[in-house]
Amino acid sequence: MQLATTSAVPGARDRILDAAEQLVSAAGASNLTLDAVAQSAGVSKGGLLYHYPSKDALLVAMLERHCEQIDARCELARAGFAEDDGASHLKSVVIGMLRSNAVRAEVGTALLAAAANNPSLLDPIRQRYAETVARLAAHPCSFPRAAIVTLAVDGLMMGEVWRLTPFTPEQREQIVSELLRLVDEAFDDSACPGPERPALTK
Repeated sequence: MQLATTSAVPGARDRILDAAEQLVSAAGASNLTLDAVAQSAGVSKGGLLYHYPSKDALLVAMLERHCEQIDARCELARAGFAEDDGASHLKSVVIGMLRSNAVRAEVGTALLAAAANNPSLLDPIRQRYAETVARLAAHPCSFPRAAIVTLAVDGLMMGEVWRLTPFTPEQREQIVSELLRLVDEAFDDSACPGPERPALTK
């Protein structure tokens, strides 16, 4: 009996999160209410509150799930590279973030909902961004180009979430390919002047 209950919990949680994302996509972040989510997910209000006792808890769960999904996709992309270095890490971010439409849409709805309801909920995302910048800054010679690649990835992703970008699939693939080329250029040691190359910081 306990096994059946345990196995049913993730399904209920996922249905609730899926319903919340669909509501944000269809009606906007301001219309995300616990009552609407419960009705859309086919659960009682009490059942929803059992898993997510507040709206903030629901929003945090939305963000956490999609950060985990992005991490998994980036790790999968990274496994395809022979080297485990700065270039392969950044390439895996480009591939993981831009070659999955589902990730872009889901993260966009989660971010929009959190920002509209309680901007402080984005603090973990800010921390992740700061860690990414610190990792790039550990390679002083490549930092400017690598940072530009990161900004381009974020800009393209959010532009597509908000349906602002007019790129054709062919143009978009050209952009992704160019970003991957820029990563190679950013981490090309030959681009750094030998004697004046900045020392790496710990």
